[in-house]
Amino acid sequence: MKKNWESPSSQESDAGTTRERLIKAGIEEFYEKGYKQASLRKICAACGVTTGAFYFHFSGKQQLFSAIVEPVIELWTSLGNTLADRELKDQSTALDNDRAMMDLELRHRREILILLEKSSGSGKENFLDNLKQGLKKHFMTHFTTAIGHVPNPEFIQLLVDMRIYGNIQLLKGNYNRAQTLFFNDLLAHYAEGGFTYLIQNCKERL
Repeated sequence: MKKNWESPSSQESDAGTTRERLIKAGIEEFYEKGYKQASLRKICAACGVTTGAFYFHFSGKQQLFSAIVEPVIELWTSLGNTLADRELKDQSTALDNDRAMMDLELRHRREILILLEKSSGSGKENFLDNLKQGLKKHFMTHFTTAIGHVPNPEFIQLLVDMRIYGNIQLLKGNYNRAQTLFFNDLLAHYAEGGFTYLIQNCKERL
């Protein structure tokens, strides 16, 4: 009698496909419901797999969440650090840097919005606060270099909040890719003009 069997490579392929489907369904569920309200049962149902199959790939909701957001955090952090260093060395790169960052954010729009707005209850729920702290540190260094003294940290925090929440609104907006990049360019030019004005006219009061 001929035995039914699958090659190891076929089994690995099926396992990989199931894991990818769970990640894709997880992105949709976390984006719609947020981490706290996300249902593993609904994620499994969307993939047509059992909860047993889910636990073959992930230990629980947190591990699935981490599998979704951690690769994006790594990409985002790496690019952010590279662009920040480049801008500190050459201010003329600011607009290109903004475009590069928005391009990355658009490619991972849902994962980033999950991190920024829907991660409460997860191991990444402090990500937004940490992002603000990192951007504030960069802004403080940037302004200190430009004006020759440490700026008012409360004012810098306002600039940080404007930057982050402006980006969130761009990512949440009902715009196509071209519109989003165009609006991002306009905001970047606006920010650049504001920065120039501040260091030329308000240096002593900052």
